Amino acid sequence: MKLFSLRLTTLKSKLYAIVFASFVVRVVAFFSLPNTASKLGPDEGNYANLIEWVGQGEPVSDYPQFGPNLYYSSRAIILPATLLHQLGMDSLLSMRLVSSTYGLLLATLICSILIQIDNRRINRGKFSPQEGKVISGLFAVFVFLPSHFFWSTIGLRESAVEFWTISTFWVFFWILNLEKKVTLAKASLLLLCVIMVFSSRPQVGLILGASLLIYLLAKIKNKTSLFLLPLTLSAIFVGSLLCTTPTTPTTPITPTTPTTPITPITPTTPFKVNFIENILSQTKNLTSHHEANQAGAESAIATASCPLTQNSTFNELFCLAWKSPYSTFTFLFRPVLGVDVTSTSSLLAAAENILWLASFLFIMIVYIRNKKLAFFAAIAPSLLFASIYSIAAGAYEGNMGTAFRHKSLILWVVLLLIASTIVATQQRKAKQQGIPASS
Repeated sequence: MKLFSLRLTTLKSKLYAIVFASFVVRVVAFFSLPNTASKLGPDEGNYANLIEWVGQGEPVSDYPQFGPNLYYSSRAIILPATLLHQLGMDSLLSMRLVSSTYGLLLATLICSILIQIDNRRINRGKFSPQEGKVISGLFAVFVFLPSHFFWSTIGLRESAVEFWTISTFWVFFWILNLEKKVTLAKASLLLLCVIMVFSSRPQVGLILGASLLIYLLAKIKNKTSLFLLPLTLSAIFVGSLLCTTPTTPTTPITPTTPTTPITPITPTTPFKVNFIENILSQTKNLTSHHEANQAGAESAIATASCPLTQNSTFNELFCLAWKSPYSTFTFLFRPVLGVDVTSTSSLLAAAENILWLASFLFIMIVYIRNKKLAFFAAIAPSLLFASIYSIAAGAYEGNMGTAFRHKSLILWVVLLLIASTIVATQQRKAKQQGIPASS
């Protein structure tokens, strides 16, 4: 009974309460969802069929619907779900359980990170009550924002991608800013996290790897950065290797009848181990992916025009840059109320996008007023990742529904920016009053 009579007076107790509430709501959601693929996440059926195929011991190279690409690019969630299926759980439910578990683990991880940061503020003291309210409020938004929470309760890989991406940035920050040295344990953990991002969604792994490399090259004079550079390159190489589909030819077999309805997934461009070649290959194919993702979509994103004909590599890259302002805005803020609303789900998405737009406007206005961001050095790698991801995803996405889902991956960066602008405002006011400000 003490648990339920606990007064939420400390930051730690509030964070624990949010995690516990997340657990309770996830349990309720798990037993409340229908036993068929969700209309808002029809790809559930594709993953469920793949789990059944792998669980029966069939070779993934002979998977009839999408071949081996889907398996090798999502093993971080397919393998544990397959294990549950082999233990007797329905394939769709096993996928949902693993997805929701990743979501709960992520909430627990961020809770732990915030408490660690609070405990490390020895010289500046604990977070003040006002700071605690901001932190717990932003954490609650991260955990319970409707779409973000929903994607991590149904059988999709969004929660796995997000868990390993944030884990990577936390270990990276831990090494560079807290310990300021590379140990075998931390190096192994960073290597694992990057590899798991590739095993969740290779395209995100490629963007994450590029972001870390750019940041490390900019900080090459730092001794720790110098050690992390070859480690990051190794992680990218191994991650690319593990998610590369084997090319060994196999004898076609007669497809079995799937038990769950199948919704087509846009084929992914096969990954190659060469990092530079991978970047060029994926970049050049953004336009073709965009067009393929438009097919049959009610909320197809119109392709912006380009003054050049895309008949060469240079022209293709130029057109991607030319279209990026429109495509990035579309990725971040559409559907919008009015012209983009074609269904109940698009109406809900448009309503939530008001919060996204308001958040960006708040960040821009407060930043202009303060002329700086607090703890910028700490969040710089995350900002670099979010920027590259938004531009690349904007060029890739062909319909607003999928774009809205994939956008959830950078929610944590937006919330970090909001926290940064709030702290910068406090520092500015403290400076004006002649009071030493904590950071």
